[in-house]
Amino acid sequence: MLKKIFFLFKSKTDIQIILLFLFQKITNIFHKKKIKMEKKYFLNLLLNLKISAEFFSVNTYNFYIHLSSIKKNFKYLEIGSFEGGSAIYISTRFNESKIYCVDNWIRTEDGYLKIDFNDVEKNFDFNTKQYSNILKIKRSSDNFFLNNLIYFDVIYVDGYHKASQVYKDCMNSWKTLNLNGILICDDYIWNHYVEIKDNPCFAVNSFLSKIKKNYQILQVSNSQIFIKKIKN
Repeated sequence: MLKKIFFLFKSKTDIQIILLFLFQKITNIFHKKKIKMEKKYFLNLLLNLKISAEFFSVNTYNFYIHLSSIKKNFKYLEIGSFEGGSAIYISTRFNESKIYCVDNWIRTEDGYLKIDFNDVEKNFDFNTKQYSNILKIKRSSDNFFLNNLIYFDVIYVDGYHKASQVYKDCMNSWKTLNLNGILICDDYIWNHYVEIKDNPCFAVNSFLSKIKKNYQILQVSNSQIFIKKIKN
């Protein structure tokens, strides 16, 4: 816990965000049963799928709480879809949603995840084939945003984790996020890179400084930050 707080301070994190992180730690104690049930629901979805690595189950309860607060037929953009687990969760939990999965299925994180991304893409195709509301878009996030004309209600940024790319993904996402929409940044407290300024936290904090007070922080967990757009 202390290491994470120290990391947040070194990443120039606003004190209110750090306090929200601590608050989340406390409230999780009272929601253990609900968190466990939502995690179990998600893991049951994966039983007959091709999964080489699973990261999303710890986030399911937070997704359920916040996405339940918006309209049922929301448009959901995912930057970085891996094997489709999170998209499948959204598709089943919110079956009126339209899900756009943007990924180029190319290894980006140096020395992280010894996985063949050709196999990862094949697993994504197999896992999502039965879901008609999931659209696969194979391209980089930069190329996607360059030609995108769609506005989204929820955007989940979980692509290349280098700060420079995270910052671009956040800025581009914000431009295409509807008012009162939710931007979710994954691995907010992820310190894979030696240089603090290369990690996602530094990028997200820089992004928040750029958009001033046009946002509301809804939640900060071990791995994610939920940001609501309150002004254009």
